[in-house]
Amino acid sequence: MPGQSTKSTLIIGYGNTLRGDDGVGRYLAEEIAQQNWPHCGVISTHQLTPELAEAIAAVDRVIFIDAQLQESANEPSVEVVALKTLEPNELSGDLGHRGNPRELLTLAKILYGVEVKAWWVLIPAFTFDYGEKLSPLTARAQAEALAQIRPLVLGER
Repeated sequence: MPGQSTKSTLIIGYGNTLRGDDGVGRYLAEEIAQQNWPHCGVISTHQLTPELAEAIAAVDRVIFIDAQLQESANEPSVEVVALKTLEPNELSGDLGHRGNPRELLTLAKILYGVEVKAWWVLIPAFTFDYGEKLSPLTARAQAEALAQIRPLVLGER
């Protein structure tokens, strides 16, 4: 593939697949894994845990994918946020699902001395009821997110 990056990328999709749209991060990560992108590893997980810092430290780039609650269905769009590490004193110590990917980046820097380029892809989510089906708006946003993630992995952005 022309222009293909040789830098390694880790995609971490997380969320609860039993709570409707909350599972979109995992679903998208699994879709990307099936496409077998070059130099790209994928982790689909229920929540962020400190153990992920080791995998993050082993790559050049990391992309976190998660659902983001939307109050209104008016013009929902995928948000891609460039991430920076925190100062060590800013760590909350809470690396559960509601924890911040910035804390994992900071942990990778503290433990392994590595600062990784990172993004947080937030996909609009509307329904968190019990069930394994995405709402139509979130399913459309998943496709939009895929189109935005691909250039990050290929080093085009």
